[in-house]
Amino acid sequence: MGGCVDGDTDSAAGAGGEELSSTEQAATVCGTGPTVKGIDVSYYQGTIDWAAAKADGVEFAFVRVSDGLNNHDSKFAANWAGTKAKGILRGAYQFFRPGQDAIAQADLLLSTMGPLGANDLPPVIDVEAADGMSAAQISAKVKQWIAHVKAATGRTPIVYTGFYFWRDSVGAPNVLPSPLWHAQYSSAACPNIPSPWTTWAIWQYSSSGRVSGISGNVDMNRFNGTRTQLLALTGASTPPPPATPCAVVPTEGGTIDDSSTCFTGGGPAASLRKVGSAGIGGGLTWTYTTADATEANFGEWALELATSGRYRVEISTPAAFAKSKQARYVVHSDGADHEMALDQAAVDGWQSLGELDFAAGGMQSVHVGDDTGEPTSERVQLAFDAVRLTRVGDHRLGDGAPDPSDGTDPAAPTDGAGCAAAGSTSGSALALLPVLGSLVALRRRRRR
Repeated sequence: MGGCVDGDTDSAAGAGGEELSSTEQAATVCGTGPTVKGIDVSYYQGTIDWAAAKADGVEFAFVRVSDGLNNHDSKFAANWAGTKAKGILRGAYQFFRPGQDAIAQADLLLSTMGPLGANDLPPVIDVEAADGMSAAQISAKVKQWIAHVKAATGRTPIVYTGFYFWRDSVGAPNVLPSPLWHAQYSSAACPNIPSPWTTWAIWQYSSSGRVSGISGNVDMNRFNGTRTQLLALTGASTPPPPATPCAVVPTEGGTIDDSSTCFTGGGPAASLRKVGSAGIGGGLTWTYTTADATEANFGEWALELATSGRYRVEISTPAAFAKSKQARYVVHSDGADHEMALDQAAVDGWQSLGELDFAAGGMQSVHVGDDTGEPTSERVQLAFDAVRLTRVGDHRLGDGAPDPSDGTDPAAPTDGAGCAAAGSTSGSALALLPVLGSLVALRRRRRR
């Protein structure tokens, strides 16, 4: 923040008078009535006289914690304390770096910010940098950050982004119910916001505002509502208990098919077909492939493992419905994303994606989208059936030896319906890490 979002300088110009596309026009959303004046600040604003800012009508302020893991904002402590001392509603934001570990960044924000007070605003993830990552990778890490911060604070984080960046570089993933803080510098009465949001909570409409108590420019914001409604956005609550996994894959491995609650078929429901004539457990889900830049439909299997280790990852590809020759899978395991191509039509049965290290616990997944590059007009079917993990060795060793600490052999799992093979913890639920996909170049003109 403290500058213009990549692409949103163009967005702002369009909203101010240039012709907008039909998509952008459809996304133009006006406020619903009164608004509340706010700002966001970092060390770029120097030492701030918060009493003067308050007298100038500033009722809320967001304060930067860091730029990723590497640049801790030197003014955070002073601004965090100063806003509260003068009765200004405060929130903390972090400039998010997709190229760095999402959980480590979230933990840095949480430890720097400390416990939230009753009237503190939810934390903010500032999504405007790609760091050379794909849309699938950025989307996955944003969702990972949101889930981690929400679990720790009991409050739904706010997402700061712009129309073009969220659409083109992040793939417009669904992160609802996170409120939108929309960046678009314009004199227009109403901004044009990105999907999936249908309204905005906060609009950053200028990067060159002037406020008493600050020497130089500052970002200006409007909250879409009254001060009472802004107070309601604080949403203080007791942090929820940890989610119960939909199932735990046992040490030896297991099978997760599309009939399980660990599977999510995403995107337009009308484009996802369920059949009972093929597949593990007597059924599967399929859709047609596309050559679009971003995915519309996807399949994702959420994973939680009882034991860390190296596992062979296999995909079930029944010949009757698995026709894509260039399916692109993203396996998120042990904090890293692994992108792999697979010819689903090559084998009628199980196909290996290779051997990967997995951590004990959740926030791991296998994801495949319909944006394979094969045009819909060719009617190529993409199957979402089942994923199988088979333990092949100790964590990060890959030596094929059983783990001496648990006394088990790396036996192949039993196929079948449900979320895991025999021996899994039944009735568990797994936290989901969706990964949405496309590869999009970034142009970035922001001052961090």
